[in-house]
Amino acid sequence: MFGCCNRFFSSSCRCNGCGCSGVTPPPTPTPMPIFPPVTPPTAPQLRGMQVSLVGSSGGTVEQGACVAFDALNSNNTLGVSYTPGSGKVNVARTGTYLVNWWVAIENAQTATSLAFALSLNGSDVQTSYSDIGGGQIYGTAIVTVSSIPATLTLVNRSGDAVTLVTAGGQAGMTLTQFA
Repeated sequence: MFGCCNRFFSSSCRCNGCGCSGVTPPPTPTPMPIFPPVTPPTAPQLRGMQVSLVGSSGGTVEQGACVAFDALNSNNTLGVSYTPGSGKVNVARTGTYLVNWWVAIENAQTATSLAFALSLNGSDVQTSYSDIGGGQIYGTAIVTVSSIPATLTLVNRSGDAVTLVTAGGQAGMTLTQFA
């Protein structure tokens, strides 16, 4: 179609009988469709809070009492707050939360097993047990907060007071909010 006689190569034809009739106009280009730019999906943001108990070396947690964490290590969760020493995590935003906790215990005074429960508004959500009189007890729970305000606490359900370890940290809890 273009051969040697198109306008891109020559303005005159020297084809010697190839059938060209001079300069051939270029073909009309087919317009390319223009698509809107694709916005990549946004990654979910991980939001959470971490509290710990480090200043209660050898202290006790009475039966039915909540662990009074004394340090707010980090908090980038909207609608969740903690006042150090209160033992109550205040939740002002509905949603689903992953909660992990641990308590390091020197001994349980007369209790034969250890039990700590994560409670939502006074009702136990998840309880962790240990049959030994000391050591570390830990737990995890997925908690759905459907009405606000709400309160999360970590409560001693061992049946008696427990004595916390004398070295290092005594307890910790993290709360992660699902978007």
